[in-house]
Amino acid sequence: MSRNLILVSLIFLSTSAYADANDGEYLGYKLGEKFTAPRGAVGQDHIMGAMIYVVCPGRQPQHIDSVSIYVSPKSSIIGSIFGEWYFSSGRSAKDFADRYLSSLEKKYSHWKRRGSSLTYSDYQLWVDIEEKPPIVDHWPSHKNSRVAIGLIFAPDSVGRSEWMALIHRELNKLEFTAKE
Repeated sequence: MSRNLILVSLIFLSTSAYADANDGEYLGYKLGEKFTAPRGAVGQDHIMGAMIYVVCPGRQPQHIDSVSIYVSPKSSIIGSIFGEWYFSSGRSAKDFADRYLSSLEKKYSHWKRRGSSLTYSDYQLWVDIEEKPPIVDHWPSHKNSRVAIGLIFAPDSVGRSEWMALIHRELNKLEFTAKE
């Protein structure tokens, strides 16, 4: 229990070194910017058409186990950024997620909370707990519970609509003409 409290404290003390979610930035990445995949990285197809890159968190002071970046398939424009932590038990994961969400709510008090997410302008911070499914293609940990904290374009935002339209254009090889 105290290990998780220390971990959450370290995460929020260290976030001052990173840009702010108010500006669409999280874990050193920014929504709407071009993502450059690390050498040798291979993206995975997502059902909605985006590509997912799981990158090593490097020296992130948040003690993240992995970072997942969702990008448009051709131009690699970032549409979602997820930091992921893995836990041995669902209870530990839930405790961590609850404390993290509470800390986010304090830090972003002007964001509107709905369930396990906070929304402000074009952005949404989303906290998700997931148990390892019985059959899964990729699960980067031997631990069975995952907490994902994501920064995404808010579902009803212009940013989300534009990013989804970009994915559609790229998947269908459509180009805008000068008349559009």
